[in-house]
Amino acid sequence: MRGIERYERRTLIGRGSMGQVWQSWDLRLKRPAAIKIINPERLIEQANSVSPEAVVARFCREAELGARFTHPGLPTLYDAELSGSPGDLYMVWELIVGQDLAQILAGKSDRLTISRALSITVQIADTLACIHEDPVIHRDLKPSNIMITEAWKTKLLDFGVAAVYGSDYPRLTQDGQILGTVTYMAPEQFTDRGLIVPQTDLYALGCLLYEMLTSQPPFTGDAATVMDAHRTRTPIPARELRPDVPADVDDLLMSMLAKDIADRPTSAHLIMQRLAPYTASADPDPQSANNEGDQGDTAATIPVAARQLPATARIVQAQALLDAGHFGEALPVYNALSAELAAADYNPRQAAECRANAAFCHLRLGNLEQALAEYTALAADLNQDAPSEDALLLEARSRVGLLQAATNRPEEALATFVGIYSLLTQHLGHDHALTTEVRTVFNRLNRLGGIFPRPTPAPAPAPRQCPNLDLA
Repeated sequence: MRGIERYERRTLIGRGSMGQVWQSWDLRLKRPAAIKIINPERLIEQANSVSPEAVVARFCREAELGARFTHPGLPTLYDAELSGSPGDLYMVWELIVGQDLAQILAGKSDRLTISRALSITVQIADTLACIHEDPVIHRDLKPSNIMITEAWKTKLLDFGVAAVYGSDYPRLTQDGQILGTVTYMAPEQFTDRGLIVPQTDLYALGCLLYEMLTSQPPFTGDAATVMDAHRTRTPIPARELRPDVPADVDDLLMSMLAKDIADRPTSAHLIMQRLAPYTASADPDPQSANNEGDQGDTAATIPVAARQLPATARIVQAQALLDAGHFGEALPVYNALSAELAAADYNPRQAAECRANAAFCHLRLGNLEQALAEYTALAADLNQDAPSEDALLLEARSRVGLLQAATNRPEEALATFVGIYSLLTQHLGHDHALTTEVRTVFNRLNRLGGIFPRPTPAPAPAPRQCPNLDLA
């Protein structure tokens, strides 16, 4: 891909119907980023229903919309390549570390507190108010497109199916094509060439609020049943399922879920105004105590990083801290992750990678003896199961040798290097950074044979010299 070499892709953190999102590192500006690319396999799979040209057009439109808005509820677009073949296209976004709303709702044994649900709703409404002024209709508002950060702030993601008005934005939706997620779609979205307006997003926001308050969306069942319900049925009022929902909130929610566009609130601003009295006193600090007395949301008062984020999200968070050089902050996250993953026996490889990164943090923080001990233990554990050419085992063994040299153990370091250098050149390559670092230290130690401990005088044998193994 042209220009994407500037960004080193690290971890796949998202996969949608049309693309992949990778946690990456900007080699030029030295900062974390999220790279979105078109998934070639999905292009092939959907060729019969969605043309590659349409996929590319939607991808480009998403980038254009990303550059169009500046709002705290939207991620920042850093860069994009929008010309060439589908394989050449990419977007570079601000890396958002957190958990999407779908994960939060699925991971809770009880419902969100009312104040938390309303606070999230107000934030999303504020973001919708910004894009609706253009007007842009998101058209796919759902829990998995709402990112929640550590401070319980929201970020609205994925404008891939947004409806945009104006002569510069041609219609991309094919006749009869339904775009969105059925559970959160307004009745008009099921109508061929239905009228898509800001109130379409407000209906979806009502579905989100309903689910946050009651732990279930307004309608459930197979796709056909849910589509019919959106068109013909009135949902059970949230207050009947949760009596502590204020009557005014329930009235507003039911108006958001009205079948007719004209019966819904006229704007996202109006929703914000109606909910403001219920969120003004809401505690914005997730670390402070929950004053509502709702026993079902204890975890909502604890930082997302400590209680809410799943291991996969915390791995992304730790990698971002590591990439940015915040080794002191990354270390406790990696320590907790390695212990948690090892105890769960869920993914031994990920646990080993977290151990390696924790050891690297110790190295960068100057804790050389601790780093050496951790890399030595990791190498011993990996050596039991992984082949000798395993990349993580090669890294651990190399770090052991480099740290032996750095802590005045030259003979041990040379013995380690002799056992690993050929594997490095064969499997990582002669010019790989780790191979180069090992070669440099190996050659330096080999030339400085006089630094080795000398035997006691008299009939003892001559000092042991390292063989001439100068490496090129």
